[in-house]
Amino acid sequence: AQQLCEQGAPTESPLRPNLAELHGKHAVLRDDFDSSIQGELDPNIWSECSNCEVGEQCGVLMHGRAVTFCEHFGERELTTVPLNTSTASVLQFALGSGSCRFSYSDPSITVSYSLTGNTNSSDDWITLDKIRAPTNSSTVVHLLPLPHPSRAESVRLRWSQENPHRPEGYESCWGLDNVLLVNSAHRAPLMEDNLDPPDTANWLFFPGATVKVHQQTLIQTSFIQSLIYF
Repeated sequence: AQQLCEQGAPTESPLRPNLAELHGKHAVLRDDFDSSIQGELDPNIWSECSNCEVGEQCGVLMHGRAVTFCEHFGERELTTVPLNTSTASVLQFALGSGSCRFSYSDPSITVSYSLTGNTNSSDDWITLDKIRAPTNSSTVVHLLPLPHPSRAESVRLRWSQENPHRPEGYESCWGLDNVLLVNSAHRAPLMEDNLDPPDTANWLFFPGATVKVHQQTLIQTSFIQSLIYF
């Protein structure tokens, strides 16, 4: 996977591409939580969101909005719709507390999957990883390889944090941003892009990007700060 980090003010629509995607050529799932005009979760991607909110409640984790969990009580949970993960390889997401409070004692955040696509049936969640709740203000990009048993036709992914065993509830807030499930079925041997407009098949996210028309050549360009390869 590649991530493009650019400097400059956010690009206004329509130059900024829509990065919410489901079962695309290069991404089984992709969501930057900025592509929805209403500023809400895309129901075509997410089936359930418990005690969460989309916005900038904890500032900017990567760029713009994120899904944040700040309620003191009640299990925190975000679940996808059933996905065809047969050709998926890596789950990538950014997680952090941003400008919100963090904690050294809140329960870990569990990333899991379910082979039961029917949300009304009894769930059998299998843990992919347990991530310690943020203990500072840094945003960390996580990369989780999908094991072969999780690659099937009707798989749901879930981020959850169980209730803490104390009367005051959770101490911290945390958020998710730039969620990506890489589709390894189509691997281009060569990448070429004139950025006129940017091809979303080439670039996963555009945190802080600005796309402008050059004053002399009238070609849309991006001010690129760095490329990060995973």
